Amino acid sequence: MEIIGLLLAPVILAAFIWLLIAGFKKSLAWGFWLLIGPLFVILLAIFFIKLDNILSILLVSTLAYIPAISFAYKHWEQAKKPFLTYFISSVFSTLISINTLTSISDNNLELLVAQTQQGQLNEETAARQMRTEMKRMEQSGSLSEQDILIMKTAKNMVSQIEANLESDPDFYNKTINQDYQRDLAKLEAQRKREESAKKLEERLNKRKAIENKPQTKQPRSYPIIKKAEVKNYLGSQVILTTIQELKHQGILKGFDEETYSLILEKELKKGKLEFKIHMSDVKMIHLFIDA
Repeated sequence: MEIIGLLLAPVILAAFIWLLIAGFKKSLAWGFWLLIGPLFVILLAIFFIKLDNILSILLVSTLAYIPAISFAYKHWEQAKKPFLTYFISSVFSTLISINTLTSISDNNLELLVAQTQQGQLNEETAARQMRTEMKRMEQSGSLSEQDILIMKTAKNMVSQIEANLESDPDFYNKTINQDYQRDLAKLEAQRKREESAKKLEERLNKRKAIENKPQTKQPRSYPIIKKAEVKNYLGSQVILTTIQELKHQGILKGFDEETYSLILEKELKKGKLEFKIHMSDVKMIHLFIDA
């Protein structure tokens, strides 16, 4: 049907232009009356007729033909062919449009039922809209078997909703509140899981940072050798500090009793050097430990 309506559009336009030409041939007044008269009549009718149903739309559409009808009535011989073509095609197109609107309107109740069953529509709101739609369908007096079946389903749903509200006025508010509380609990559980995962990740990162942190070398500390015990460390590597703050590192080779001196062997680039240091010049002796 929609395809037929589309095909009629160019026919209506051609017939209207044909009628306009006939009108302007008769006089400018008739031509302008046919051109702007329909718009004037429609605007005037809207002030007095409320477009809230199909019948009101049909009435306003019919009033739009007044200019063409008046011209055909006065000048039938010149207007009959374009007028009949224009009028018949326009009326047929209007009926097709009204039939489409009616079928769309009839689907409203089915859509309400589906939305309520899927939880997309509040039950109380759906019940009110269903009652309005059922009343409109019953007044139309043209219900198909499918419409009757849908209406029966809607009536059962409305009855159930009203029974629930009668037993507990806050029935659906409680359901909504329970759903809300359940959603809040899910969100809180999700938040706690994410927070726990975040804390665990932070602890792991801290542990990795500690493990990867370069260890600072502790400064070496060498044991001090008492002067009285120096003979016990013969052959050992030592660091000898004089009272002049000079440091000598080498092997303690021996102890000269006659001169009361230590014999120290020191590594040089071109060999080894042995020399004596009097004990009175010695400030401190450290045992060198090669770590």
